[in-house]
Amino acid sequence: MRRPEKHDANLPRNLTYRKTRKTYAWRNPLDGREIPLGKISRREAVAQAIEANHYIEKNYSPIALLEQLKGETEYTLANWLDRYEVVLQRRKLAANTYKVRSGQIATIRQQLGEMVLTSITTRHIAEYIELWISTGKMTMANTMRSVLSDIFREAVIEGRVKDNPVTPTRAPKIEVQRERLSYEWYVSIRQAAERQPAWFTLAMDLALVTGQRREDVALMKFSDIRDERIYIEQTKTGMCLALPMSLTLNAAGLKLGTVIDRCRLVSRCDFLISSGVRKNSPDGSVNLDGLTKGFVKARNASGIEFSEQPPTFHEIRSLAGRLYEAERGKEFTQKLLGHKTQKMTEKYLDSRKKEFMLL
Repeated sequence: MRRPEKHDANLPRNLTYRKTRKTYAWRNPLDGREIPLGKISRREAVAQAIEANHYIEKNYSPIALLEQLKGETEYTLANWLDRYEVVLQRRKLAANTYKVRSGQIATIRQQLGEMVLTSITTRHIAEYIELWISTGKMTMANTMRSVLSDIFREAVIEGRVKDNPVTPTRAPKIEVQRERLSYEWYVSIRQAAERQPAWFTLAMDLALVTGQRREDVALMKFSDIRDERIYIEQTKTGMCLALPMSLTLNAAGLKLGTVIDRCRLVSRCDFLISSGVRKNSPDGSVNLDGLTKGFVKARNASGIEFSEQPPTFHEIRSLAGRLYEAERGKEFTQKLLGHKTQKMTEKYLDSRKKEFMLL
């Protein structure tokens, strides 16, 4: 076991010198990561270490205990996040959306919370976003930028800061990764799924004929049906829909009323899709992971060669949107998917393939 390097009392904090290699290294006190400086002169190593230590102390050092006891602390990002969460609660977001946002706020609080709110600059934001980009987490980088932008937008509104430091930063470009599901692939995957319990193929058909999310398909109940319609309140957006039993997707030969009648033959509880009452599901509802894993199992058994990011159960919603758009137009599709804007619907209708323009 290698002996730890002895610290030279004549060197600045966090700077070490390895005699065997004749190299210097600086340890980042924030994450413990050691950054090699190479075979540079002692004077240059000391200068770089002092500069780095000064930067850390200026931007990331916690407020002194004595200052806190005196009540002389400066207003930090963590202080503002307490207020921001109150603002967020007033927006009446869906429970799942609020849960996700709370997790994002907790991450920002942990990593940037001790910084003085008014001292946070565009450079700090850019460096924070770069942390996610450098690890290949482009979606997270984009999400965190969006959340930070909203946090500082509200701070501007309440006069805590003059400008939003996030605005000048560039939104990370996210390359499309997940493959779209074609109808031909859907048919092959569904055929492979027939080896699984009947409730799973019914879930696929119900998702396709209604165009609803996995979460909403799992929550559909027979008691939600009245006056020849099934009433759905989308869990993500709170959008309320009343789909008629006569709703038909001609391309797939599916009629909502017929699919629901088939569900009655399989389900033994109030849920349209049910794998039965059991210990981990006393009400008979199906676990969302069951839908995800069932689709993966059928997809693998279909024999189709997909890309590194194959379509998931959620892609059935996009397929439904594209099929309905071809049959009944964009306006109907937007209402069916429950989108507030046409822009969001366009994202679902994008086949993500090169298509020739017919002239």
